[in-house]
Amino acid sequence: MSLLVKHLRQAYNDKQTHVVMFSATAIALYGYDQGMMSLINTNKDYLHTMGIGEESPIVGVIVAVYYLGCAVGAVLFSKLADVFGRKKSIFFSLASASLGNLIMFVAGWKIPKAGLAVMLTGRVVMGLGVGGIDAVIPTYSSELSADEARGKALAQEFQSNILGLVTAFAINLGVTIALGKWSQWAWRTPIIVMQVYPVLLMALVERLPESPRWFIFNDRRDDAKSALEDIYGEDAKDRFDELVEQHEAEKEEVVGYLDMVNPYHPQFHPTMVTIMCQINQALTGYGAVSVYGPQIFEVSHLAVG
Repeated sequence: MSLLVKHLRQAYNDKQTHVVMFSATAIALYGYDQGMMSLINTNKDYLHTMGIGEESPIVGVIVAVYYLGCAVGAVLFSKLADVFGRKKSIFFSLASASLGNLIMFVAGWKIPKAGLAVMLTGRVVMGLGVGGIDAVIPTYSSELSADEARGKALAQEFQSNILGLVTAFAINLGVTIALGKWSQWAWRTPIIVMQVYPVLLMALVERLPESPRWFIFNDRRDDAKSALEDIYGEDAKDRFDELVEQHEAEKEEVVGYLDMVNPYHPQFHPTMVTIMCQINQALTGYGAVSVYGPQIFEVSHLAVG
């Protein structure tokens, strides 16, 4: 028992464990939003409040603008992470996601005619924040993970993505069964529950260490040493020497977005492999089922009937 308590205490005090737990929760936020709109899209009060029909293409537009926000947010907050640090970029990504979530929650409440415009605005603002989280968190986590634990940490984070997705499905199903499809709270409740993620994470982000790699990149080596000592303890000096050596070797190799799509640049091949893997995942229909599953099954049922 004492050995178990010792291991638990070490895990509690381990900064790398904190980073992985924080990062996994942040990625769960992305997963939650993927599944959040699933049953909301079929809620009668939601469709009435937005002023759209069940088969209106606007249902898809409301979903799609979020992903456009994610694409812009990923680039924007990645740039901010390089300039102001990973922690600040993560904090403002979470703040954007939280603000967008609140805007969505109040859509159509006091001014029904503006419901659709408010919902679209909320989706874009939240997309900016979630896109930032999805881009910066894996970078931050990998920079603070030991080499031998980096793959495991990233795997745990994206397992949490599925956990967030399943959580959204469960909450959606529960409130729909309990309240019915004509209740506004059957669609507002899953939205406001998501607020737990960004609020909790914003409260905790300041307790995490900044990326030592970012400190070294910005010529703040004393800060990098302090961060490494906080994370690795006695191994800090060796880690510091490794990071400085890597920085000196890589500082002349600046890779921009255009380089990634230049067939003659070394970064082109890994970029294309990554993009094609993502496209392949999308072609499996995973995204469609996670967002439009209830509608797909309803249409299939009517077609068979």
